[in-house]
Amino acid sequence: MALTEGIDSFCTLEWAEEYFGGKLYCDEWAGASTTTKEKALKEATRRINRLNFKGIKADPGQILQFPRILVNVGPRIGFFGVVEQPTIPDEVKAATCEEALALLRFGNSARTKAQEQNVVRVAFGDVTEEYKGYGKLLSKEALELLKPYIAGAVVIR
Repeated sequence: MALTEGIDSFCTLEWAEEYFGGKLYCDEWAGASTTTKEKALKEATRRINRLNFKGIKADPGQILQFPRILVNVGPRIGFFGVVEQPTIPDEVKAATCEEALALLRFGNSARTKAQEQNVVRVAFGDVTEEYKGYGKLLSKEALELLKPYIAGAVVIR
């Protein structure tokens, strides 16, 4: 069950292993089997791929949303141009890793299932929990990494 970058994952398992090799607090990743890691990266890719991104696919026949052609982007207001991405950006790969980690960490919890069902508040006796999801992703870090590419999102510097 190997991953194929650009087909069923935004990054390879090797890329993810290198990414997590430099991070703290990713014990769920380190403790997972190769098969589970691949499944997590594929599921993270599916979730990210459903988001609404700026621009268009670099190749209309490609399966995934990246690489892309972005129009009207730049550091200065009024800059107009076209940016062609020949490869999947590292931020998208990192977001895939972060979402995969969140899936391993929280993916099968009752809280996550409630959030995915748009439950806002849950009460158990005197204890009340209120959920605020991050859209279609479990990882806030993944969402932050993807913000420059998401349609309608604003990057503040």
